[in-house]
Amino acid sequence: MPDFRDRAAQLTRTAQQIASLRGATQEAVVLAQASASLIETGYDNWNGGTTFYTLTLEVPIPLYASLEDQRATLEKSIHGRMSDLLRTEAGASITEVVISPELARDVEASQVEPGDQPAAVPTFWAPGHFRLFVTHVSAAKRGAHSIKAALAEYQIAAFVAHDDIEPTREWQAEIESALRTMDALTAIITPDFISSRWCDQEVGIAIGRGKLVVPLRAGADPHGFLGKYQAVPIEGAKSEDIARRIFEVLVRHDQSYARLADALVERITDSKSWEISKRTMKFLEQTPRLNRGQVARLVRAVDENSQVKDAFGVPERIKALIGRIGQPDAQ
Repeated sequence: MPDFRDRAAQLTRTAQQIASLRGATQEAVVLAQASASLIETGYDNWNGGTTFYTLTLEVPIPLYASLEDQRATLEKSIHGRMSDLLRTEAGASITEVVISPELARDVEASQVEPGDQPAAVPTFWAPGHFRLFVTHVSAAKRGAHSIKAALAEYQIAAFVAHDDIEPTREWQAEIESALRTMDALTAIITPDFISSRWCDQEVGIAIGRGKLVVPLRAGADPHGFLGKYQAVPIEGAKSEDIARRIFEVLVRHDQSYARLADALVERITDSKSWEISKRTMKFLEQTPRLNRGQVARLVRAVDENSQVKDAFGVPERIKALIGRIGQPDAQ
């Protein structure tokens, strides 16, 4: 028997046609352009049992922005239309309709100042990854390179100038581009770090842009504005352990967890193997919250990607994760 969740698109198309015929133009536009998902949110075993669902409708960002104060009214209206469609349906009930924007993949809104045009994403950032700028003195470049390699396990792309600037390109412009498009910065604080004017400037840009800074104490304590951040001690630690500690800070901090969750959801959505799906779930389960778009993408991953659906225990873990932290804010 087909899963009720598989009927999201069919129900949405039917509701769109009815809305159009009845002159509910704005409602029909939303339903026509939406990517629909049904998310299981509860169960009542009374009278044979009823499973409750939330219908999420992801719409293009321009359409979402144009709705403004109409969104709550449209959600209520569409919910009523869905209830009419399901009035003879036994065992399933849609209790809520949520309209949310499609997530921007290439440039996050948080990286664009009001009135500015989005900056092009430099090619040195791996697509779909969290972007971490690593600032360090030249003597620490070998350690920075090792940390960068270890961070890839967590879907974190690290910018290390000595690794990522092509010799034919003007190095300062590339660094500025990385600083404009990063999600967070980590600083390897060695004894000679304070003598580098470049490193301090890079830290200052991150603080000025409101990005999280993660100091790594490698023989010296954070100084100046860096002193307000709790440093992660890394002396004598292996690069794998350092990467894990950085991840643990990023995944829990208010300034970075949402973007890191985005990257992890991206990886599980595009997973090419059961093993990748399982490893990614281990990291995703540490995030404190999910927004509605992330929840919808996880649900679709189970429905559409066999490397997620058939990975032992992963669909159940996704369901448990959504039940625990997936009743999100409206981001």
